[in-house]
Amino acid sequence: MKHQYEYRKAMDSIRVSEEWEDNMIQKLMNTENQAAKRSRRFPRLGLAAAAAIACLTIGAGAAEAATGAVSDFFAPLFGTAHTEIIDSIGYPIGVSDSAAGITVTADAIIGDTSNVCVVFSLRKDDGSAWTEFPDKSYLNFEDSTLDFDVVSDSPNGWGAHGSSWFLDEDPDRKVIRFVEQRTVENGTPKGRAKEVLKNLCVWDDEAQKSRVIAKGKWTLRFDMGFENLQKHFPVGQTVEFLDMPATVTDITFSPIAFRVAILQDRTEFAYSGDERYLDGNSEALDQLAVILKLRDGREIDLGYWAGGGLDHPADGQTELNKSGLFDEIIPLEDMESVVVCGTEIPLR
Repeated sequence: MKHQYEYRKAMDSIRVSEEWEDNMIQKLMNTENQAAKRSRRFPRLGLAAAAAIACLTIGAGAAEAATGAVSDFFAPLFGTAHTEIIDSIGYPIGVSDSAAGITVTADAIIGDTSNVCVVFSLRKDDGSAWTEFPDKSYLNFEDSTLDFDVVSDSPNGWGAHGSSWFLDEDPDRKVIRFVEQRTVENGTPKGRAKEVLKNLCVWDDEAQKSRVIAKGKWTLRFDMGFENLQKHFPVGQTVEFLDMPATVTDITFSPIAFRVAILQDRTEFAYSGDERYLDGNSEALDQLAVILKLRDGREIDLGYWAGGGLDHPADGQTELNKSGLFDEIIPLEDMESVVVCGTEIPLR
C-alpha cells in the first residue's frame, strides 16, 4: 500500500489524511498564532473528467490575460530572466467568475509533465482598492481546490502536493494575485482543470482567527497541456542517508521544476520527538538533502523548501523523494550537477 506523505517546508507539515492535516494545523495555530498557508490534498486515483462545462464571464481581467505576455504574470514568481522559456511553455487562460462583488480571473498557467502553476487575479467589481488588510500575508481563502485529470500507469496510484499564496504587487492595490502550485507524483496532469475558491478571508490578529470579508464561491475551468521539457538523468548511484546506504532512483529536471528520489532498505525511521513533525517518517523526509549546482558557481538548496513524498514500493523498502517548482527559471544547460545526501552527481 502506498503512503504518500505530502510535504511543504513553508508550513512545517507533512500530511496523508484529514486527521494528519487537522493535527498539524492545530500545532501551527498553537505555536505561531497566525494563519498558515494550507497545501491541498489530492485523491490517490485519477479524477473523472468534468461532466459539464459552465459558461464563464470574460471580463476586463480576462481580456488583460488574453493579451498580456505570460511572462508578465509570472515575473513575481520566477523573475524577469529567461522570459522566452516562460512564454514558450506557458499560455494565457483568460476565464473569470464573479461573486460577492469580486471577479476572479485565471490569468495564465505554466507547467511540465509533473507540475502546474496557475496565477489568478482578484478585482473588485466597483474598481475600488483593497483596504481590508495590511498586506498579502493576512489573506486566505476558506477553501481552495484545484482539481484536474491525471494520467497514471502506476500500480500504486498517484498523489500530489503543493501550496497556494497571495501576491500584492499592485501599488494602487486594485489587483491582487493568487497563486496555486501543484506537483503530481506518479502521474501527468492534463485535460480539463477546475479551480474552486470559497470565501475570501483576512486574518484578525486581535481575535486570532480568520474573518470572512467576501462570502462567495468562484469556479473557473480551463484546459491543461504542456510540452515535455523534463530530462531524466542516469540513476543507480549509492548515497548515505541517515547512516545507511541508499540508491538514487530518480533525477529529473526541467527549466521550472525537479524531482529526486532515493530507495532504502527500511520501512521505519526513528522519531526524535520534534513537534514540527508528526512521526519519524515525516522527520526523515525533511532530512533528504538536495542541492543543485549551476555552471556559474551558484548552489541552490532544493531540499529545504521543496515538497516531497514517501512510498513503500516493495516489502522492506522505502522510497523518499523531494520535488517541486523552482522560484526562478533555470535552463537545463545551466545545470552542472546535483548533490544528493552529500554525493555529487553530474548532470550530463
